[in-house]
Formats: sequence, structure tokens, C-alpha cells
Amino acid sequence: DKIVQSNNIYNKFPIILSPVNLLRRKRIEFAIDIVAQLKKDYPDIIYVISGKTSKHRKTNDYKAEIMDQIKQLGLEKNVLFLSTLIDRSFKITELHDLYVLADAVFYFSRHENFGIPIIEAPLTKTPIFTSDLDVFHEIAGPLLNYIDPDKMDAKEASAQVKKTLESDLIQLNRNVRKTYDLTTILKTHLIPLL
Repeated sequence: DKIVQSNNIYNKFPIILSPVNLLRRKRIEFAIDIVAQLKKDYPDIIYVISGKTSKHRKTNDYKAEIMDQIKQLGLEKNVLFLSTLIDRSFKITELHDLYVLADAVFYFSRHENFGIPIIEAPLTKTPIFTSDLDVFHEIAGPLLNYIDPDKMDAKEASAQVKKTLESDLIQLNRNVRKTYDLTTILKTHLIPLL
């Protein structure tokens, strides 16, 4: 909750979550390209990456590439690596809260044996955008939002994401989050009475 408040996340839209570690096969660079496209319509977008750089793999080069990409695209204020704020594994309740908070989940792996986020995100009714892998079709069939990074560029992908973000349910969630946040209620309704 402190991280959410200190980073003003409740007032951001959309909140995009990638519950992944920083591994090249997770294609975070593709997600960042989509975020850059979405920022044109949603300047307050925030992309939250929950995982960290693996200690067992050589991923420092990949992280450096990602950081350069973020800088080149001017997304320094739009991308949040939770591993820079929390140096431990997330509790199940914290992961659940991240899914609830998110307006969408990006999960564009090159390959997976299963893919836990594919079953976690639907439990919180959070739309998930995934790569077009056979294993994901086995889990959820046609019920996921498939985006094939090998066949679709970030501009096309962002149009698909935007369509979901403009749905009534997501917009209602946005409105409730913005209007009924405790800080907003205090500022607009309670403090003027004092």
C-alpha cells in the first residue's frame, strides 16, 4: 500500500502489470513498445513489472537494454520495477492485490511450460494479453487476448489493448478509483468542512 501511495498509482491510468522476472524470453521490450504507443492516448499510463533480474542467469545485459529503451522512449516516469522497491518475494496476498489493481496484464513470453499468470489474472477478472502460444491455448482456449509479437507490431497491439481499456467495466473501475480514493474524498469533501 505504501508503494501504491508513494508512487501515486491509484491516479494513474491505465495500470499495466507484467508479473514476470527480467528474462529475455519474457519480451518485456515488446510490452514497453506497446506502453509507448498507449502513452499517446494515456499520458499517465504506468507499467509495473513485479519480478527481478534472475541471479541464476546472465540477465544484466537485458536489463541494461530495457533501461536504455525506457530512456529513449521517455518512459522513465511510466515504468516501475517493483524489485527496486522490494527486495523479497511477494506474498500471495500482495500478488493478488497487484492483479486487482491492474487494468490489464501483459504476458508476452516466447515460450512457457505452463504460465501461472494465465490462471491468476482471470481470478481477479483482470484482462490479460498474451503471446500466441499453444500452451496458453491449452489453458484458456479462445478466452485470452492473443497478440503475436512475431506477427504484430506495437502499434497494432496497442490498438487491441486500447479497445479493452475503453470498455465500460475498465472505465467504471477507473472512475471509482479516481473518485472514491480516500485522499480524494478527504480533499474534496472533508477538508472543506473544517
